[in-house]
Amino acid sequence: MSEHNGEQVIEAELNLRPQDRFSNPNNYAIAPEHDTSYCSFKIDAPKRSGVYWISLDGIVVYVGRAKCLHNRLSIQYGTVSPRHPFKGGQLQKCRTNAKINAALHAGSSVAFRWEACEDYVEREKRILEDPIRRPPWNLRS
Repeated sequence: MSEHNGEQVIEAELNLRPQDRFSNPNNYAIAPEHDTSYCSFKIDAPKRSGVYWISLDGIVVYVGRAKCLHNRLSIQYGTVSPRHPFKGGQLQKCRTNAKINAALHAGSSVAFRWEACEDYVEREKRILEDPIRRPPWNLRS
């Protein structure tokens, strides 16, 4: 594996509720599915573009792309700020973090794998083009 490709099993602080620390001066609504517990973790991915996979107990559940793998995996998915779960916040990242928290809380092993590449948009599209093989967290309702 090259220095820009990697895999890391998540070790996280679980069952956090950052939304309880948000003063909410504008009375933003919070959807019931986002009024949940989250986790906090760091991923040592490179500051390069690429594609990534999230797996639970060795089974891929999500495939994504990032202009900066480090920012997407460690900062965006790994940290939910108090404002994120509210309307206008980072709801997709909250959904993913909440799923990771639930899986870890249930005793599953969660890992990120990544490959740095310049053609990350096209590579993700090729990976996800077959709807039958699309991982469950990539399914759109």
